[in-house]
This record gives sequence, structure tokens and C-alpha cells, in this order.
Amino acid sequence: MARMDCPPARSNPIISSMKAPEVLIVEDEKLLRLMMAKLLQISGYRVFICRDSLQALELVEKKSFDLVITDLMMAGATGMDVLRATQKCYPRAKVIITTGTPSSETLLEAKREGAYAYLRKPFQLKHFLSILKDAIEHTKLLQGYQYEEGDGRGAREAERGM
Repeated sequence: MARMDCPPARSNPIISSMKAPEVLIVEDEKLLRLMMAKLLQISGYRVFICRDSLQALELVEKKSFDLVITDLMMAGATGMDVLRATQKCYPRAKVIITTGTPSSETLLEAKREGAYAYLRKPFQLKHFLSILKDAIEHTKLLQGYQYEEGDGRGAREAERGM
């Protein structure tokens, strides 16, 4: 596996409402990869795609993402490798694992490693978008508290909806 050098942290950890959340899709099935990308672009996300996990591992070393959606079983490295690399470089980023061959073992491993969700293919698009939206909102909330925690304003501003 490639050496894992993480890029410097973002200067502003809050996902701005002015900035579209950045999503990386790692999927070896071309049709599914393109369909997810188009759906997310239409939904207002900034989308990056990789056709394999090795390509994704290289990209994760160079760029931060708000959300990573990765297939579990791919040639070269697995979705679990992508999950671990993302968690190492960007602990606050959410990772969603998708698989056509679900098992309780891989589900438990994914959860232990920090996956936000584990989806069985084929999945319903409405359910898929709902999980993505929840993941992004969860990230915004956590990053907002983390960012403002140091000056003592986090809880007060969150209560006012700022």
C-alpha cells in the first residue's frame, strides 16, 4: 500500500453554507459510479470520483473531503483501506461503505473502524440521499462545536442557530 502522507488541515474546519460539501465516490462499477456522481451533483454536492481504491488512496493523501462513499470489495485495496486512510487524515470526515456482499463481520469491522453507514447494494436512492444529508449535517454540527469550543461560544451559538 502507498505511503500515507496527510495534507495539512483545513484552515477553517466549518463547512460553509456557501461552499458545497465535497464528496469522493470510490466505485469500480462504472454505471453506478456515474449515476451516484450525477445524483450528488444535481443535489448540490461537489463530486470527485475514483474507479478504484488505489486511486482513491492517492487522492485522500492530497485532498480533504467532507464525505467519502466507497465500495467495500475492489481490486488492489478494499473500501476498509479507504476508510482507514480517510480516518487517519481526516478524522471528522464521514465514510459510507457500500457493498453487494454484506456480512455481519464486515458490518462490525466497518463500524469499529469508524464508518458512518454501511449500505447494501442495490440501495434506494431516496434512502441513499437521506443518509448523505444526515452525514453532512452531522459533520457540520460536530465541526461547528469543535471550531467554536475554544472561545466558549459553541453551545450558545448553536442554540441560536448560528
